[in-house]
Amino acid sequence: MIELFLLLCLIGIFCTFGEVEKEQVYDFTFAGAGAATLQIVEKLLQSGNFTDKQLLVLEQDPNKENDRTWCFWEAKTNTQWSEHIVKEWDNICFRSTNLSLKEHISPLSYKMMRSGSYYASMRTLIKQHNNITLKYEGVASFEEHESGVRITTNEKTYNTKLFFNSIFDWEVVQQQKRYPVLQQHFVGWFIKTQKPHFDADSATIMDFKVAQKGSTRFMYVLPSSETEALIEYTLFSKEKLKPAAYERELRAYLSEKDIRDYTIEEQEAGNIPMTCYPFAKHNSKRILHIGSAGGWTKPSTGFTFAFIERKATALVDFLKSNTDMRQFEKRNRFWWYDLLFLDVLARHNHKGSFLFSRMFQHNKPARIFRFLEERSSPKEEVQIMRSFPLGLFVGQVFRRLLRAFH
Repeated sequence: MIELFLLLCLIGIFCTFGEVEKEQVYDFTFAGAGAATLQIVEKLLQSGNFTDKQLLVLEQDPNKENDRTWCFWEAKTNTQWSEHIVKEWDNICFRSTNLSLKEHISPLSYKMMRSGSYYASMRTLIKQHNNITLKYEGVASFEEHESGVRITTNEKTYNTKLFFNSIFDWEVVQQQKRYPVLQQHFVGWFIKTQKPHFDADSATIMDFKVAQKGSTRFMYVLPSSETEALIEYTLFSKEKLKPAAYERELRAYLSEKDIRDYTIEEQEAGNIPMTCYPFAKHNSKRILHIGSAGGWTKPSTGFTFAFIERKATALVDFLKSNTDMRQFEKRNRFWWYDLLFLDVLARHNHKGSFLFSRMFQHNKPARIFRFLEERSSPKEEVQIMRSFPLGLFVGQVFRRLLRAFH
């Protein structure tokens, strides 16, 4: 009798130990907790269709705050991001050596959002849901197997049914030659002046009245008041500059505007990929690359946040009935427009000011915005295309066709 009791105890201990040690398998795992991951997670929660799914978010940096400034245009009445919007403008300005315009863009407005507010609200939201786990671990590698994906971090290994990777690898695009790769690189200063210098109702989205030096360069000026503004020196080019070069140009621009009574309250820097490289070819049945790592950045402009929102919405709808990530991405005609524009800009990088000036000179901002957000009609697209010199683009079409046949 005692022997039977001991045997049952041993079986119980073994079973309990087995339950404790049973490996967790997550339904969805995300590498990186930036805009792409967080928007997908938020929309998964909003849909109400994934409450039975276990989510894991792996983020290397536990102190992410205002590491991004996201700008986009949308209907002025849209309130989705209201709690995170720090400023919006009803007017936009464009300047170059031969064009200076200021346009009222109603019913749209141009909006600026700082990432820190969104990160904080999403951390709070995640804590309120028991089916979401946030771990501060960097992803070292991941590998797909027959039933899922195995992810190795700097601390341990996890298993998941589907894996969403937002970690961008510059080497992937820079080692190939088929698709042009430009970088939208910039340094920005949030400055405060003693006297009023800015029109707080207008955002300057491009000021090309700076030395071009053989590439595409402009200033981006976003005033939050008459005495406060974000001033960014931005380039579309293949190579980055040394840090001192950005600062030198910022100081020169402010001096040229007779702005000398300023203090730098905060600084930011960034580097956004501009390429039509087909990131989707790296997707597999259980792995989807998202954000810039998935090609969710608008190739011809570098705008990302609004495109992420649309992709995240489409993905959550897709996940309701599909689990094969190879079926998600679809190429559209705007990809071809972007490819042709980048082909030209990569080959004639010094013509960026000229090309953007032609576009703004011959089209109202509303049409340009619809085109850039890929909501324009074919008729509007023809009107946009007619803004550009025909010979420059026809020559590039033939080069692209020749490349396709070789």
